[in-house]
Amino acid sequence: MWWLVYQVNRRALSRLALASVAVALPVAVLASTLLFVDDNVRVMTSVALQPVQVEMRALATSLQVDMPRVARDLSATPHVQHVDLFGSADVVVGTPGASSGRVSARLYGVPPAYFRHHHWVRSTGDVSRGALLNGAVAASPGLGGASRVTIELRGDVSTRVLTLPVAGRVDARDATTWDAIPAGEVQGDIAVVPRVIVVSYDTFSRHVLPQLLRAYGPATVVTNPGLSELPPASIEAHVAVDHHAYPSDPGQAVTWSAQMRRVLERRAPGDIIVADNTAEPLTEASVDATNAKTLFLLLGIPGALVAGALGLAGAAALAEANRREDALLRLRGATDAQLVRLAVNNGVLAGAVGTVIGLAVAVAGVSAVIGHGVWSALPNGPRIVAIGAAIAAGAIATTARLVPLIRAGRRSSLAVERRALPGEWMPTWRRSRLDVVALVVGLMILAGNLLAGGLKPLPVQGAAVALSFYVLLAPIALWLALALLSVRGLLMLLARQSRPDRSRPLTTWRSAITRWTARRPALPAIALTLGILAVAFGTQVLTFVSTYREAKHADAHAAIAADIRLTPATDPVQPLPDLGPGVVATTPIRFIPARSGSDRKTIMAVDVSSYRTTATMGPQIVRGAGLDALARDPSAMVVSDEIAKDFAISPGDTFPVTIFPDDLDLSQKMNFHVVGVYRSFPPNDPFSEMVMSAAGVPAPVPTPDMWLARVGPGRSVDAVAAALRRGPQSRVVSVSTISDLVRKQQRTLTALNLGGLGRIEAVAGVVIAALGVGVLGAFITLERRREFALLRTVGADTRAVLAGPLLEGALTTGGSLLIGLPLGVFLSILSVRVLGLFFSLPPPVVSVPVVSLIALSVAVVALSAVALGLALRRVSRLDVAPLLRDQ
Repeated sequence: MWWLVYQVNRRALSRLALASVAVALPVAVLASTLLFVDDNVRVMTSVALQPVQVEMRALATSLQVDMPRVARDLSATPHVQHVDLFGSADVVVGTPGASSGRVSARLYGVPPAYFRHHHWVRSTGDVSRGALLNGAVAASPGLGGASRVTIELRGDVSTRVLTLPVAGRVDARDATTWDAIPAGEVQGDIAVVPRVIVVSYDTFSRHVLPQLLRAYGPATVVTNPGLSELPPASIEAHVAVDHHAYPSDPGQAVTWSAQMRRVLERRAPGDIIVADNTAEPLTEASVDATNAKTLFLLLGIPGALVAGALGLAGAAALAEANRREDALLRLRGATDAQLVRLAVNNGVLAGAVGTVIGLAVAVAGVSAVIGHGVWSALPNGPRIVAIGAAIAAGAIATTARLVPLIRAGRRSSLAVERRALPGEWMPTWRRSRLDVVALVVGLMILAGNLLAGGLKPLPVQGAAVALSFYVLLAPIALWLALALLSVRGLLMLLARQSRPDRSRPLTTWRSAITRWTARRPALPAIALTLGILAVAFGTQVLTFVSTYREAKHADAHAAIAADIRLTPATDPVQPLPDLGPGVVATTPIRFIPARSGSDRKTIMAVDVSSYRTTATMGPQIVRGAGLDALARDPSAMVVSDEIAKDFAISPGDTFPVTIFPDDLDLSQKMNFHVVGVYRSFPPNDPFSEMVMSAAGVPAPVPTPDMWLARVGPGRSVDAVAAALRRGPQSRVVSVSTISDLVRKQQRTLTALNLGGLGRIEAVAGVVIAALGVGVLGAFITLERRREFALLRTVGADTRAVLAGPLLEGALTTGGSLLIGLPLGVFLSILSVRVLGLFFSLPPPVVSVPVVSLIALSVAVVALSAVALGLALRRVSRLDVAPLLRDQ
């Protein structure tokens, strides 16, 4: 049997090629989508790790642990770049011989190399020569200009520890790792540490640690799972892990990071517990990776379906050749079972070849789009998944093609079945009303989602939102339903226009061909259906990518909220300098630490009047009032929708909040009036759970954490920002624009670049639509050869003979564009709603890429003309005599 398969395909390579292409098309579309998504998902791990300051914190379980020895052991662990010792304690800072002017502060002990390893802590002195004070300590009464400071333990065990010279200043405003709760249920919550003093770790271990042991005993509360504050004292080792060692897949990176944490703990069992600061961002990235794969796979499924349908339609052109070959084999004694085996073996061979071709085309296409070899860049896991998906798609396409052949082969060759031809073309999908069923399914999904409240944005720490992607099944069902309904309507219109009782005398070849097409619409209807589905698919993906890009830009704009962001470069914060004529408005932004119940929150305080004139994007209030209410009432507050849900508050309620909660010298309780609930209140990075007017902040009013600046009309933002960076202002403030702002709270899914996906799917749509028209021409050439010969005998020239196929091709191409383009835009409007789960702002209704759609249309028309022309070349060279003799 395999020898026969070899002989058959050796003598008819064109049939093997066509059958293989029928399988390769869906494999290429599905595999290219998977490969592109897998390649993009690889960046999620690096995006998630980017804002992490210290990957692992090794916390001593006792103040008696020999942390230098532990640090040496941890340094020997593979993939560890460096380990820095770290100590902290609550202290009181004063000046020698002074009974007043003493303030509470947080003491940190770090080695001199710490500042080289971690650039988010800036110093202007040598920590080995004394103490470094931050701006708040240096500006405290009695400490301004002091050359020496005294350090005592804070609390009932107040004890003079040591006196040190002031060696310089330290700016620890960005050192969120130092202020994060190291363990317990609220691990990672940021405490408020307004006053900071830094000494060398040697000084800390020689002078501070012995006093801590006498004051608190060897045990500490750092390992208490109920810890909700910074421990009064701790000794740690900050472990930097090579980011390149993390697997590129975020899900695998989560597992690898947890294993790394256990490996580090085994280096000093019982002496340390290791806090993994990468666990939360990597887990969020893993969820986003799952969401991305689900989202983009559902976007690519229509392309694979229509590619499979095109493959089946193309393979159907082999039916006549297969029937003749089967008849010859029967004459030579072949049984029906042997013919079925032959068909199955031929189909398996074509399926295997087509799967390999489709996967190779997908790898080459994706590599060309992304600019590097995708296969070599992916780890083994995604490769195996891509191969498995390609094999599955090839198997499904092969099975769909073989089932009708097997059924036909099992029928007895002696049985002749006669049926009355139906009055109109009734394909299976029309008889089963597949279009109506798909329409009902799509509408039911949308109705169910609407009754359930619709897609709502979830907090970053929320559950996986992949469960919400069932809504994307509705566009797939409607894509199929509306395309088939359109074809059904056209068929009904053609049948009505071509009824015998309404026919008029035929006076021209054009009228004859039009009636001919109307009474035999099967082939044009198949090609039109494929064209509509393909064009709608390409349009949907292009429009989705364009809307995603616009939503991404709007989200980034809301993160910065203005043309330029100015961040103080020094501590204490200097007054805002003159910014020159390029800047026409500025507004200060303050982030006020707060506590509501046991939860730490952040309040953003804005100057309402200057905020109105400076911010380029206003707040999005979902309930209640906004800026106007804040301007009228200093005690007013607007809260995020997350806070409104968690605390069950709404406009009109009173909300008690403790501001400066960890600053024992200044913290106080305040009752705010909730006047509104917002989804977004720019600037969104860093995100603030509550917003109030700066007029309501009690004295002393903190200095601004940043300023927003607006550039004058007609001026370039980049040019103004560059001038500020070159000018004397750069010594006081750092300048950021929307193009160079590093967003610390960005969802990893919003960092993907989908431009390549749009190009891949658009090319697939164009090729499928053009091949659909080419298949139409091939069918016409094969099935109407005798009819063309008869037309020649009654006087039709080549132009008249070709008029019919050309008219059908033009109607198919034009109908595909006229129906497919608006259908794709409509489906994109439905599918882009899911983007609201990830962006701070809801995505626009739709962003139509006019230029891309014009290019898509031109490509469809051009390739369809080429495909139809190649298929009809044989018509002009038709030999009439043999065909009429066979007839």
